[in-house]
Order: sequence, then structure tokens, then C-alpha cells
Amino acid sequence: MQRAKVLFLTTAFILLISQGAKARSRHEYPFSQNLKIEPGTKVIIENVTGDIRVSQGFPGQLIIGGKKIIKAPSERSAEKEAKRIKVEVQREKGKIRIGVKDGRRGDRVFFGFWRKVSSSIDFNLLVPPGTDLEVTSTSGDIRAKGVKGRITIKTTSGDLCLQGFVGPTNVHTTSGDVSLKGIVGRVNMEGTSSDLELSGIKGDVDITVTSGDIDGRDIEGNLTVEGTSGDVEITRLRGNLLASLHSGEVKADVTQGGVRVETTSGDIYIRASLQEGKDYRVDTSSGDVVFKIKEGTPFNLVIDTSSGEITAKVPLIINSISRNHLEGKVGEGGSTVTITTSSGDIELSQ
Repeated sequence: MQRAKVLFLTTAFILLISQGAKARSRHEYPFSQNLKIEPGTKVIIENVTGDIRVSQGFPGQLIIGGKKIIKAPSERSAEKEAKRIKVEVQREKGKIRIGVKDGRRGDRVFFGFWRKVSSSIDFNLLVPPGTDLEVTSTSGDIRAKGVKGRITIKTTSGDLCLQGFVGPTNVHTTSGDVSLKGIVGRVNMEGTSSDLELSGIKGDVDITVTSGDIDGRDIEGNLTVEGTSGDVEITRLRGNLLASLHSGEVKADVTQGGVRVETTSGDIYIRASLQEGKDYRVDTSSGDVVFKIKEGTPFNLVIDTSSGEITAKVPLIINSISRNHLEGKVGEGGSTVTITTSSGDIELSQ
């Protein structure tokens, strides 16, 4: 009797789950709105669930398009939900604010195994050239391309891709990867649990990350990086590098500019074309250091290590040397390279 009861309950459970899975189907309801917009008007968009796409459109014209995505047991319930959630556009002084009123993800049933009705909204905006943007998203990807103007993006749980921007770019993200390509203007990025890819940036870049890797290529401007945990790899940097990391490996190819790198735990690999008057300094508590310098470049050298081997594969004239300290020079004049480690080997080469 007990076995039959258990079998009945198990069968009912499976039927309910399968029935719930079959019950919900996807319904899409497109929308579009065309607004005249004055030059200098700021566009603010806030979305809870759904993707956001932004592209450059025509002068004096803001096009707000997209679709409501409803998952519901029937078309009737989907239509009811689509009517209930509304895209609101509000004009304020110097601003246009776009948002979603009364959106929801749906009612949970049977311990949350499925939902009767869920909804999200995908936006597709065409904004005039020179429009300042403020984009906020809680759950959804953001993609923007070819926009001229100041942009501020705040996103939680979603990837971000910006391409071909002209203007200052500010990004605040939690739990989502970030890709910035072809940006002309200053970039400020703060991220938590976010990997960052940078390429083709013309402007200074300031990055603060907690738990995330950074991959940068072809940056024309000064690069400042502060991180708690994550690796940094920079290729073809034409500007000063200032990096401070708690735990992570640093690889940097600096073709023009100074170097100041500090790590608590992590190896450091630097290739630099030294310039007179620039500062080149590397400090690490626990990690090896490899510093490569363009052949034929004159420079002064100061190396200190508490516990580690020193290898200098350069035509070095030694001024003073001991077990943990080395001072010397290559040629006459030039910049000074200073390398300090508590525990780690140091290798200098050309």
C-alpha cells in the first residue's frame, strides 16, 4: 500500500512538471515609437529583464523599438500580460527617460519548478549623433555600436559590448563580461566578477576590478589598473602603465610610456621601449620578474630582492653588487629601471 502511494505521488509529480513545461510557450509582441529630440537631450533607459541594443540613427530623431517577450500557458494569458506591462517614455527638462512599468517575471508554482507567466522586454534604440546616454540593466546583455556622445552604463548579470564609440565612456558592471572596441575618448570601468577585453582605444583608461581578467590591445593613452584578483595582459600600449594588483599575473608590452607595476602575489613580464624622463619601476612581494628592454637602449639599473636569483642578460657595467642587490648601467644616460621583490627571481634581458 505504501509503495503504491509513493508510485502515485511520483507519477503525479512527473506529470505536473511535464505539463508545466508544455504549458508555457513563447509569444513576442513588437513595439515602436518615433520621437523628435532636441540637440543635447540626454536619453536614459532602464530595463529590469531583457537585452538592450543601441545604434546611431538620424539627427533630431529618437526611435524606440523592441519586443515584449512573454512565456505563458496560452495566447490569451500572454496577451493579457503584454497589455499589462508597458513601455513608458517620459520627457523631462533636457532628458528623455525610457522604462518599464509593472513588469514581472511571473508567479512560481509547485516549489518554483516552473512559472505560469514570465515576461521580459528587449529594446532596440536608434539615437541621434551627439546624444548622451545612461543605460541601466539588471538582467540582460547590452550592445551599443557607433554612437557619438557621453555614455554611462550600469549593468548587473549581463554581458556588455561597446564598439565604435566617440566620447567619454563610463561602465559599472557586476557579474558579466565586458568588451570595448574602437573607443575614442576616456574610458572609466569598474567591475566585479567581470572579465574585460579592450582593443583599439584612443584615450586614457582607468580600470578597477574585483575578480576578473583584463586583456588589452592597441591602446593609445595612459592605462591605470587596480585589481584584487585576476590576470592582466596588455599588448602595444602607447602610454604610461600604472598597475596595482593583489593577486594576479601581469604581462605588458609598452611601446611608448613609463611603467609602474605593483603586485602582492603574481609573476610580472614587462617588455618596454625605454624613454628618457619616464619612470620604470616594478615591485612584487611574491613572484618572478622578467623585464625585457629594446636592444641598444641606454639605461640605469637598480635591483633588490630579499630572496631570489638575479640574472642580467645585458652588457651591464656594474657599479655595486651583493647577494640581493645590484646597481649598474648600460651605455650612458637614459632612464632608470628599478625592480624590487621580496621573494622571487629577477631576469633582465634585451
